[in-house]
Amino acid sequence: MKKESAIGIDLGGTNLKGVIINRNGEGRHLTRIPTEAEKGGAHVMANILTLIGKLLEKEGPADDIIGVGIGTPGFVSEDGVVDGAENLPGWKGTHLYEPVMEKFKLRTIGANDATVAALAEAYYGAGQGVRNMVLLTLGTGIGGGIVIDHKLFTGRFGMAGELGHIIVETDGIQCNCGLKGCVERYSSATGHVTLAKKYAAETTGADATPFTKFVLETPENVSSRTIYEYVVKGDPVALRVHETQCEMLGRLIGIICNTLSPDRIILGGGVMKSGKVITDTVEKYAAKNCWPMIWEKCDLVVAQLSEDAGVLGAAAMAFDAFGG
Repeated sequence: MKKESAIGIDLGGTNLKGVIINRNGEGRHLTRIPTEAEKGGAHVMANILTLIGKLLEKEGPADDIIGVGIGTPGFVSEDGVVDGAENLPGWKGTHLYEPVMEKFKLRTIGANDATVAALAEAYYGAGQGVRNMVLLTLGTGIGGGIVIDHKLFTGRFGMAGELGHIIVETDGIQCNCGLKGCVERYSSATGHVTLAKKYAAETTGADATPFTKFVLETPENVSSRTIYEYVVKGDPVALRVHETQCEMLGRLIGIICNTLSPDRIILGGGVMKSGKVITDTVEKYAAKNCWPMIWEKCDLVVAQLSEDAGVLGAAAMAFDAFGG
């Protein structure tokens, strides 16, 4: 008998989120508990088991559960070992699959959290109706996920989709990864703030604008949101930040499209609360960086699932891995 439900777990730095969904993406028993990342990897894994237990208590018998999907920072090897995830102390080297099987007799599959969000958009969100799509998650950094022929592409050791570290500017801004000119140094929320402070410092005296004064006088209040409040007002320095970050994002999208020729590029994450003002400008620059015959066949849209993408994508991954 075909099993019709899957558990999705989304591991965040502050909270763990879990849900049980059916094959239509309809969720039940949404549950959150603290991650407690500061207590180490073994404690976080114990909390994941606790969360799964809570979901199963609410669900009753697990006969209809096909398996568990886990979206996590970092990467997950084929045998379920976490790599990367430097922001979670002791999480690297954690085994995801064995503890779940031992305690609940449920098969488990894991992948990078941004990667599984792409699967959620493909199945239940802005990627429905197309075979090939790429999600860019624009937040503190830039994450990515690639779906080819309706299947998540994870690459070797689960490392595919690190699109935020594609270089878009030769000898550009230093990135924490060790490279220079990575797109996330310009087009993430953090990148926006970096550009704002740089351009404000260069525009003083008679050339100062209200945005310049805001950045220089209250640098702690500068964020992607406040930058775009000034963009909408037409402040020239804020518009310079906007144009730069959109140009860099357009370069990235051009590279992606020329490489993969997807049906659709989806932009998600907190930065995209500014919506159409970003997509309209990014489209202009993407067209300049992509072979026209490819670009005219690709849609650029905003993600639909917001904060639910992680758990939905994780559960969808379980359906894919264990029973289609």
